[in-house]
Amino acid sequence: MTIILAGTIRIAPERLETLRPHLAAQVAGSRAEPGCLDYALSEDRLDPGLIRVFEHFTDEAALAFHRASPHMAAWRAACAELGVYERRMSSFDVSAYREI
Repeated sequence: MTIILAGTIRIAPERLETLRPHLAAQVAGSRAEPGCLDYALSEDRLDPGLIRVFEHFTDEAALAFHRASPHMAAWRAACAELGVYERRMSSFDVSAYREI
């Protein structure tokens, strides 16, 4: 079974430029973790300030490792400092998936 997390966060559009280096650091750090199958933080081009979140991990242990990582602590601090708000996330336990 794998775990997928999907959702959104928001930031004031005028703060996006300041957030972008933190987005890149969070994605790079997460993708380098053991058990991370995919990780993306993407700006929605039609809704400025909306960031779409997609995370895919092999299992709960990989997700726990991710949550305890130093770059995750830095990401949380940056989000608080820059006023990221309206975090909406869902977790999906996936027993099977296939390419289509």
